[in-house]
This record gives sequence, structure tokens and C-alpha cells, in this order.
Amino acid sequence: MRRNANKYLHGVGIVLIFVAVSSFFVLLAAKRNSKIAEWLTLNMGYPIRRALASLTNFIPFSVAELLVFLSPLIVIAVLVAASNKQSVRERLRFISGLFAVLSIFYSSYVFTLGVAYHRIPLEDRLGFSDRDINSESLYETINIVKKECEAYVQSVEFGPTGSSLSPLTFDEISCEIVRAYSLLEEQMPSVSVKSFDSRAKEVGISRILTGFEISGIYSFFSGEANVNTYYPDYVIPFTIAHELAHQRGIAKENEANFIAFLVCIRAENDYIRYSAYMNMFEYLASALASADKEKLREVYSELDPGMYSEMRAFSEFYKANKNELMAKISDFMNDRYLKANGTEGVVSYGLVVELAVAYYFDEWQKTQ
Repeated sequence: MRRNANKYLHGVGIVLIFVAVSSFFVLLAAKRNSKIAEWLTLNMGYPIRRALASLTNFIPFSVAELLVFLSPLIVIAVLVAASNKQSVRERLRFISGLFAVLSIFYSSYVFTLGVAYHRIPLEDRLGFSDRDINSESLYETINIVKKECEAYVQSVEFGPTGSSLSPLTFDEISCEIVRAYSLLEEQMPSVSVKSFDSRAKEVGISRILTGFEISGIYSFFSGEANVNTYYPDYVIPFTIAHELAHQRGIAKENEANFIAFLVCIRAENDYIRYSAYMNMFEYLASALASADKEKLREVYSELDPGMYSEMRAFSEFYKANKNELMAKISDFMNDRYLKANGTEGVVSYGLVVELAVAYYFDEWQKTQ
């Protein structure tokens, strides 16, 4: 019987397909129990994510992006190879080989990101106190963030478009943020983010991604944090930290945004800290605009000229690069992907505001 099985199926393929089926049941268990998901993320997902990142870390370009470019050729090669299989035996072995390759991708996804979507929520791990999200709490929080941002904007240089100019290269920012992750792990162990040496990757098709309103992508199968470098400079440090958060097991978008904030404010470089506060200010401003426009006008009436210049420049950048069709396609695909992983869809990005309000409320309580 074993001989007949090997005749029609690849032995390695059978093993890999079994692993994929097992991964499916592991994912089901993680969905049912957040403590199981937490354990899997930290004890099984971590070494896999780290190993994948280490394998591609020394490569100067994005392996994931290269595979995207090569995908048409790969599909053609697979079709040609399939057409050359004449006997039933050859075809079955070829199909089992394809399933084996797909099994590797699926199993990698489950243990790098899949189970991480169902881990214990970040606010519970941090032990945040409950705080109502209303116009008053948003107003208090945005003023704190605004004051912090003003402390760093004074040292920022602005270009002719009104957008700030980063004094660091992409790789320098990446290295700074990796070091800041070590600080976060040390200072806030309850975050449960294990740091390791890695680097973010610049995306060659950044301008195309901008049309889709994509600032970065974590590639689970290559372990790479890919970043769109066509965006204004102040967005890039925050995006690098966000994608590196995914690389470290923070799957949910709102949590990755908040982790990016916590990491960037711990960086040594003032521009990276400015990036953190400026990006968080924009999230809070968007929320306050929905809650109380009068309070937002009050915040804007005393806004630092540099912060105003940054926001105005980004607005012009957005208008110049906006593509309605591409944005709708991206939004639809992203929404379906996030909902498939048990989140609220693209709306979940806005939940970073709740984390920020809770964070500053807890910080305030500690001083009382």
C-alpha cells in the first residue's frame, strides 16, 4: 500500500499536506481560545518568524516583491510542466507536489500571522483601565499628543512643499527602530513582543502602492517588512515600526499601529519621535472630527505652523496621488482579508485611538 502511495504521490508532499491539515486544526483551536493563540504566537510563531526574517535579512531587496514580478513566469512554467505530464501517475505526482508547495505557504501563514490574530487583546495584556471614548477624552488626549509633537517639530526641517525632511536614511531609521523595540520589550514586558535583529525593506513599486493607498506590507512567507518609500518622510518611520510589529507577532492593524507609536517614542532620534506623535495626532484628529468638530477647531486654532504645514502638504500629496478605482480595490481586498481573520475590517484601524486614550489615561493615573 505504501509502495502504491509513493507511486502516485510525493512522500514529502504527503507529509507537508498533513502538516497543513494539522495547521488548520491548530488555527481552529487558536480561534476558540485566546490563551492558546497567545502561547502559539510566542512559542511556535516566534521562532518561525525570526527564522524567515533571518533568511531574507541579508538580501538587499524585497524577495516578496521579486516573487510578485516573477509570478506570471512561475504560472506559465507550472502550466507548461503540467501539460508535459502524460500518464495518470505523473499528473497525480505533479498535483501532489503543487499541493505540497501550497501547504508550505498555508502552514507558514498559520504560525506567523494566523494564530496571532486571535491572541489576548493588547489592551488586556497591558492592563489598561476602562475609559469612555468621547469628545472630552479625545480632546484631552489629542492635546497631550499635540504638546509632545510641538516639542520635536521645532528641530524639524521642512522642504519647499511644506513636508518635513528626514535627516536619516531608510536603513538608519530601520536600525533605530529595531533598537527601540528592544527598549519596549525591556520597559513594557506585558506587551509580549520579542525583539530580534532585522531590517525593513524598501519597495521598488512604491509609487504604484501609493495609488492603492498602501504604505507597507508584511510578507509572512518571506518574513519581510516591506515599506512604501514614496510617501512623505514623516510617514516612513511609523510605517517601518508598524510592519516590524507584524514581523514580531502583532497581527491586528490597530495593535500594530499602537505598538509603532510606543516604539517610535522610544527611539533616540527626534525625527522618529516626531513621526510617532504626528501620526498619532492625525488618528486622534480624525476621531475628534467625528465626535466634536468644535473641539477640533479649537485644537487647530492653536496648531504649530510646522504641524499645520505637514498636514497640508500631506493633503496635497494625497490629492495628487489618489486613484479612486485602485483605492476601492485595495479597500475591498483589505477589508475582506481583515474580516476573514476575525477583526472588524478596515474599521479596526481606527481602534488605535481607543488604545491611545486608555494609555494616556493610565499614565495620568500613575501621577495621581
